[in-house]
Amino acid sequence: MKRLFLALSVVALLLLVVGVGTAAADTPSQDTGQLAASDQDAVGAAGTAQQEPSNSNEPVRVLSPGDSGPVSQSNEASSNASAGNVNATGQSADQTQSGGGLQAIGQSAQNAQDAVALAFTIQQGASNENAPVGDLSPGGSGPVTQSNEASSDAEAGNLNGTEQAADQAQTGADSCKCGSGGDQVIGQSADSSQEAGALAATVQEKPSNENISVRVLSPGNDGPVTQSNTASSDATAANLNGTEQTAEQDQAGGAGSQLIGQAADNEQNAGALAATVQEKPSNTNVNVRVLSPGSNGPVTQSNDASSNATAANLNGTKQTADQTQSGDSCKCGSAGSQEIGQLAKNDQEAKAAALTVQHGASNKNVDVRVLSPGDGGPVNQSNTASSNAEAGNRNGTYQSADQTQTGGSCKCAGGLQAIGQFADNDQKAGALAATVQVKPSNENIGVRVLSPGNDGPVSQTNEATSNAEAGNLNATKQDATQAQSGSGLQVIGQAAKNEQDAFALGLTFQIGASNENAPVRVLSPGNGGPVSQSNVASSDATAGNVNWTDQAAGQRQADGIGCCHGAGIQAIGQLAHNRQGAVALAATFQLSAKQPCRCQDDSSLGNSNEPKRVLSPGTDGPVRQLNKATSDASALNWNATKQDATQAQGGNCRCKHDGIQAIGQLNDSSQLAFGLAAGLQLSGRKVTPSRE
Repeated sequence: MKRLFLALSVVALLLLVVGVGTAAADTPSQDTGQLAASDQDAVGAAGTAQQEPSNSNEPVRVLSPGDSGPVSQSNEASSNASAGNVNATGQSADQTQSGGGLQAIGQSAQNAQDAVALAFTIQQGASNENAPVGDLSPGGSGPVTQSNEASSDAEAGNLNGTEQAADQAQTGADSCKCGSGGDQVIGQSADSSQEAGALAATVQEKPSNENISVRVLSPGNDGPVTQSNTASSDATAANLNGTEQTAEQDQAGGAGSQLIGQAADNEQNAGALAATVQEKPSNTNVNVRVLSPGSNGPVTQSNDASSNATAANLNGTKQTADQTQSGDSCKCGSAGSQEIGQLAKNDQEAKAAALTVQHGASNKNVDVRVLSPGDGGPVNQSNTASSNAEAGNRNGTYQSADQTQTGGSCKCAGGLQAIGQFADNDQKAGALAATVQVKPSNENIGVRVLSPGNDGPVSQTNEATSNAEAGNLNATKQDATQAQSGSGLQVIGQAAKNEQDAFALGLTFQIGASNENAPVRVLSPGNGGPVSQSNVASSDATAGNVNWTDQAAGQRQADGIGCCHGAGIQAIGQLAHNRQGAVALAATFQLSAKQPCRCQDDSSLGNSNEPKRVLSPGTDGPVRQLNKATSDASALNWNATKQDATQAQGGNCRCKHDGIQAIGQLNDSSQLAFGLAAGLQLSGRKVTPSRE
């Protein structure tokens, strides 16, 4: 198959380079040569550094009734970098010739694109502080919103569209319209190389939110408190290429030669990396009431660290070639030659890596009431670290070749028809998502002394997740049709080769996660709200390859009317080769959490709920404690190959017709799928409520 195409390509190049220069002086010739070359480079870099930004609000009220307005404090550091290349090339060539001659068209489109985007953000020591103090100053507190955000976004993309069209028409010129044989040659080549790289890195170190509310003989309600520290990195790299090649040849008159050579080559590389480090983020809310009745607003505290990386390659190639050769009014065109060679080759690589590290995340809510009746609002505390990585390659190749060769009224044309089709695709996709969460902590302490009231619900969560997906999808369709009146030689060779590799790894470490809820009541009747505590570590990895190949070849050979030719030969060779490998690995480790008991320090997964009541009638709410470690891994290979070959040979003049028909089909498929999921949970411990 390769030899056939190489032979056709060499012949095409020789005709283009040599045949044009050696044409006879009295033979008209048409020559068209087109070349489009484009080189593009795009680089974008964004860097942001924010060191020790601080916001402080400290209102003090003494014998000053009134309401406090809303307080919003934020420190933001962000970097955005985008680099993109867009290239569109269109080439069209038309040739029309009356009489025998030489028509030659050569088209070449080359495109090389590079895009690099870098975004880097550092936020160090960001701090927000709100400390209202009320002394004999009744009034309500407005909502308090405190946030520290550090983010980096990097995008790099290449888009290329190439379209090539060539038409050749050649007819006889004199009254009997029996022009001498001519040559039609078309050579098309489209080459595209694309590379896109995106990097986003975010470092957030010791961001802090602190809200302290002190009331002394100052009745009133507290507004909602929202505290958050967010660090995120997003990196996206994508390559998109679409190539379409069309060639048509129409020749009427005597015997001639028609030759079409098409080649489309595409290489794409996309790499995306997102890395986020969040070091010791802290949220603290302290509410102290002395002889100050009132209700507490909801408290929401969160520390989020996330990394998202996406790398994708998409390529679509379509090749179409049509050849028509016939005799005209003199009606008996002699044997001619038709040759078509098509080659579509695609190499794609996509790499995505997402890495998130969250260390020492802490949420603390302390509510102290002395002779201050009122209800506690809901408390929601969460520490979340997540990594998402996606890498995917998608390729669609369509090849179509049609050859028609007939004589005139005597319909006695016997010639050569040869079609060679080759589609090669190599795809690799790798996705890596890794999350490390070390010593995340949620702490809620409520103390009531002679302060009747109900406690609101408490939700405490430490969650570490990693998701990695890698997938390759390839669809190849090859169609070849040959029709010949009169005995001749028909040859079709089809080869489709596809190799796909997909790798996905999701790895999660959760170490030292702890949740603590310790309400204390002394002479303070009231009900306890529901308590939900969870430490969750999960890893998901998915790797899949899907390939669909359709090969169809049709040959039709028949004698004409009133003439008989010798034996005809029809040969079809089809080869479909597919190799797929998919590996998915998901590993989760949940271990060595420190028990947040103040009296001891042992290694355990820590959920602690210790309500204490002293002369405080009431009902405790439901308690839900969960330590969960899960791993899911799946690897999938799916392949469907269809091969169709049709040969028809017969004579209409009722002459004896001895011919040769040969069909060879080979389908070779090898698939490997491997999935591993491992979960490890050590030192689990749950602490139950106690009463005095």
